[in-house]
Amino acid sequence: MAGRVTLPLEGDRMAGDAAREVFMALDDLKFSAAHFVAFKGFREPLHGHNYSVGVRAGGPSIQADGYLADFGDLKKVARKACKALNSRTLVPMKSDVLQIRRSVSNGGQLEISCEGGAVMVLPEQDCAMLPVIHTTAEELSEYLWWEILVTHNLSALLVARGVQWMEVSVSERPGQGAHFRALVARSATPEARQRPRAAPLPRPCFGFEEGQSCSADGCSKDCAESRRQQPVAVATSAAASVPSSGGYSSTEGLAPAGQPMSPEEVAEAAYKSLLSTLGPEYSSRPELVRTPYRAAKAWREMTQGLRIEDPLEVAGTGIFDVPEARDLVAIRDMPFHSMCEHHLLPFSGMAHVAYIPDGKVLGLSKFPRLLNVFARRLQLQERLSANFADAVMTLLQPRALAVALEATHACMCHRGVGVAASTRTLVLRGPGRDELAVKEQLLDGVSFSSGARARL
Repeated sequence: MAGRVTLPLEGDRMAGDAAREVFMALDDLKFSAAHFVAFKGFREPLHGHNYSVGVRAGGPSIQADGYLADFGDLKKVARKACKALNSRTLVPMKSDVLQIRRSVSNGGQLEISCEGGAVMVLPEQDCAMLPVIHTTAEELSEYLWWEILVTHNLSALLVARGVQWMEVSVSERPGQGAHFRALVARSATPEARQRPRAAPLPRPCFGFEEGQSCSADGCSKDCAESRRQQPVAVATSAAASVPSSGGYSSTEGLAPAGQPMSPEEVAEAAYKSLLSTLGPEYSSRPELVRTPYRAAKAWREMTQGLRIEDPLEVAGTGIFDVPEARDLVAIRDMPFHSMCEHHLLPFSGMAHVAYIPDGKVLGLSKFPRLLNVFARRLQLQERLSANFADAVMTLLQPRALAVALEATHACMCHRGVGVAASTRTLVLRGPGRDELAVKEQLLDGVSFSSGARARL
């Protein structure tokens, strides 16, 4: 059931008195995470959600530039906050029913003991340790409110623009979520700067193995050094030390035991472990000695789009004001290569984009660059089409836009049904997309047949 959390505001004015309000609910403001739901006498099985995040802000008036708030700043910070939680297990460090211990000797593991005796052991690097009691949507919305304003230093920018309040919403699924709204000025106080934050920033104190100690505020032990340790993969982790009876050593060429491993080394160790499942005789073949290194390098190349924090930055200075540009622009047959997130198998094809500009155009080379940022990651063709279209809309704000992708998927033709069918996706955007003449131009630009047009 959706809920809204609103703090007492001691007489300060809120949204009802604000003359202006802006909001963001974008496709890329999302994160997928597992979380605990546990309180006295109750615990749900560990499970996860595909969370969607929205941001609203309000104030009395717009600025000289015509905006209440800078959408670029809001989007950049909100994306960073979502990225920090993506593909993590959310651990509520203030829970009164979970006992959490950090095992340094076991490769940076978190041991989480629940009421009733259930124990879970998770890699610390896969966890986001949050200063909350529960990882419900209600508390996550409040946590992200503070992260966006305080950790990412957005409060000063919003206050300078006269923004009075900000609201963050977190939805576990369509139609179910929670909101947290409070005055922006509250985040600018000295006390706000001292709020606990998620790792790797200073963490709430939690249990350690025998022989370790802690000097955190309110703790009689001396764990200051341990608290400063970052969650890192180490060569003693399970993925890096799988025995290969008769085959090559699965720690050969990696960091010494106990030393941090680079992402490349972690991936190489994982591929070595995967090859070991084929048996010692096959995995020890000389031809496979360098295969884990090559596969890890290819993995990094195929997911390199994830290392670009703001995809829109690849456009650089390639956006041009051209008042005369009011007619169709089409860029066709742009090859792309991506990887299916369901099976980790590639899919490749061609992309076509057509748009009706409104006095602003994008340099032609920027289209394939922008496409590749979204393609070079774990993807679905449907999402890739929408990501690409939404990015072009954000950059150019054209009257209308069409993006069509045609691809062949290895997960369909190399396994399972074994059919090499071609999949086509179409995305239409812009205020003029429903005008018949405009739609005809767009579909011509991305080459949809007359029969296909009749069905759209």
